[in-house]
Amino acid sequence: MTTKNNFGRLLLFIVLGLIIGGVLGECLGLLFGELGELMNAGGYDNIVHNFFVKSFSPSFGFNGDNASPMVIDLYMIKFALGISFKFNVVSVIGMAISIYIMKWSGGNR
Repeated sequence: MTTKNNFGRLLLFIVLGLIIGGVLGECLGLLFGELGELMNAGGYDNIVHNFFVKSFSPSFGFNGDNASPMVIDLYMIKFALGISFKFNVVSVIGMAISIYIMKWSGGNR
């Protein structure tokens, strides 16, 4: 495989790991939130729920969580620019696992 193919494959595995891990983290957070409600352990504001759901979200061009893009108005043309990422603990773990799977799935052939 060429270096270009290896980089594309690595990028694919990282993105898939982040997506699957993020969805799994949200599901686990919902599960532990419901368990917190049932067991009178703080409801959805318990420490285990917050561990899985609270995220680190760097954003460029956005104003935090309200997701309003940076607008460049040139009178006749108007651009709206921005990008936002949302990482939680399980998405980072999912990324690490996907890189490990990529390493052992025959990427060096």
